[in-house]
Amino acid sequence: MGRLNNNQPHTLEILRVAEGQKSPQRDEDVQASWRRCLNEHQLDPTRYEGVRIVTQQELRHHRQESEELLCMARHGMEDLYRRVNAMGYILLLTNAQGVAIDTIGDADLDRELRHAGLIAGSEWHERHVGTNGVGACLMTGREIIVHRTDHFDMTLTPLSCTAVPIHDTQGTLIGVLDLSHLQAPQDKMSQALTLEVMKSCVRRIEMANLVRTHRQDWILRLHPSAEFLDVDPMAAIAIGTDGRIRGMTHNAHKLLLRSLPDSSDVSQNHTSITDHLVGRTFSDLFAFDPEDLPKLSRSRGNGDGMIELQSGEITFARSVPPVAAVKKRVINPLPAPLKNIHGGDPALQKLAERASKLVDRQISVILRGETGTGKEFIARAMHMASQRRGPFIAINCAALPESLIESELFGHTANAFTGASGKGKKGLIRESHGGTLFLDEIGDMPLAMQARLLRVLSEREIMPVGGHRPEPVDIHVISASHRDLPQLVASGEFRQDLYYRLNGLTLDIPAVRNRADLEWLILRIAATTDGTPNFSSDAMEILLSHAWPGNVREIVNLCALCAALCDGNMVTPDDLPPDITDVAQSRPTATLSLLAANGNHPSYQLPPATDQNEATTLRTLIMACDGNISAVARHANVNRSTIYRRLQRLGLGHLIKQNRFSDVNRI
Repeated sequence: MGRLNNNQPHTLEILRVAEGQKSPQRDEDVQASWRRCLNEHQLDPTRYEGVRIVTQQELRHHRQESEELLCMARHGMEDLYRRVNAMGYILLLTNAQGVAIDTIGDADLDRELRHAGLIAGSEWHERHVGTNGVGACLMTGREIIVHRTDHFDMTLTPLSCTAVPIHDTQGTLIGVLDLSHLQAPQDKMSQALTLEVMKSCVRRIEMANLVRTHRQDWILRLHPSAEFLDVDPMAAIAIGTDGRIRGMTHNAHKLLLRSLPDSSDVSQNHTSITDHLVGRTFSDLFAFDPEDLPKLSRSRGNGDGMIELQSGEITFARSVPPVAAVKKRVINPLPAPLKNIHGGDPALQKLAERASKLVDRQISVILRGETGTGKEFIARAMHMASQRRGPFIAINCAALPESLIESELFGHTANAFTGASGKGKKGLIRESHGGTLFLDEIGDMPLAMQARLLRVLSEREIMPVGGHRPEPVDIHVISASHRDLPQLVASGEFRQDLYYRLNGLTLDIPAVRNRADLEWLILRIAATTDGTPNFSSDAMEILLSHAWPGNVREIVNLCALCAALCDGNMVTPDDLPPDITDVAQSRPTATLSLLAANGNHPSYQLPPATDQNEATTLRTLIMACDGNISAVARHANVNRSTIYRRLQRLGLGHLIKQNRFSDVNRI
């Protein structure tokens, strides 16, 4: 332990509590946390270290691992913050490791929030930062207020943190919702109402998650008062058609645990509670026949819905029947707009599947890929696949002049500034109300506009230039960039809080040269080009071996050029631009020269699986060997099965026929 400063009464108080003395001004949970910090975590109260911030890569990993938590909590967080946004609070969502994976706060307090560590990526586990709301909540599984000098680390004593645990439907603690204040009043009781608001918010988050997760089960809503059953139930249970408990909210765990005959022997460990409740029959816990659940539905008009637990306790219940079972679709269940973005490429198939799960949720998406890979095309497909009835509005942030970007995005009132329209302007964000806002090249947005956009995304409302009253907006935001946004964040060119608000999920779009459906893509673009160019097999072979540095845009330009030059005739290699044919002609020769070097059986090192040019390099090698896979394997100094596995992974396995490629130009 560092050298003790006797002028620090806070440190002395912690040491006394650790030695077994009681501090009447501290809650027992706070004192227990202090003891853990000293005795278990071996933390030093004389060292003031503050909060650790994880790396960008670590945070991306935490967010990906907590995708379901982000999804279930987001709407509830936004609703809660709208009620407290004028009171100086910052809202944090952390995962079960204590890492903040989402935050909502006042953009004007950015510097103060960063200084306090109240940003995405901050790590609040008790073993790292000592007593705090999130850390103590994770250790005990209970809600807690850690107010000012309740904190172990003196650097955190200006804060007041109110934290409530979030559980999944099986009773597992998966995260913490924390509402912190930078400069809270001295009186801890000032946060008592905040705690009740937080508990209500988490209860509704867990309720919504139960309903979403258990659509095919009966949902039984519970409340001590019949009047609140339909508007704000206190707890809920999912019951399967076999009469067994399938899941429940955490309040239901606490209520039903009292019904177990052996409840006194059950540890308060969350896993133990789950083991004793989920999977039990409904009749084990309630003095009620599960066959009679329909009698408790609102449609049956069954009065107050009183129900008795096996313990004799009385509560009120309302049942909600399962959602009608959806017939399993044998054909690809993807919506047609997303199904049609590719012709069999594995990477795009995976992208389409992930995108289909988000199109009707308020989760922002970043599309990442090289210039010209079709980011706006995919964004439009996501919009068309959704249930949103508003328009699709695309904005190129790099193309808007900085002097006009504010009025273009946010609109303005009549005569708001010199030269402004006398009728005012709605602005592109308000035009996208009810639909999708696509922000292309978001990395080029000026910092001042980033702050305003952050407020729009946080509060779901917009203030026009010259306006005095904010207007609500309902938008699904999809952004795109070919730049490295995390690197821009690290260099201070892009706001970290905006990045994590936009980055609900990042979808990587492969470059054209790495797509397994390249021929499908070329033929599809050709079919939509005026004049519909028709490529000969020799010409197609050259096109498939080209690296396409310009991606989709280059293919579009090539098809337009060939349609104009050939005027309905077959496109041959002679009709292709020299920059394509010259490179294509040099590749087989170069590869054969490599194979001929150092004797008749040289080895050729295949590129690693992470190499973006793997498909192109492997295709060129196969062409040089006339499609003979045995020869390819021999020259690459690997087994034939290795070549086959790579071809399968790249989506080319279906073209293999009897150890040779019957049509090399289709590879």
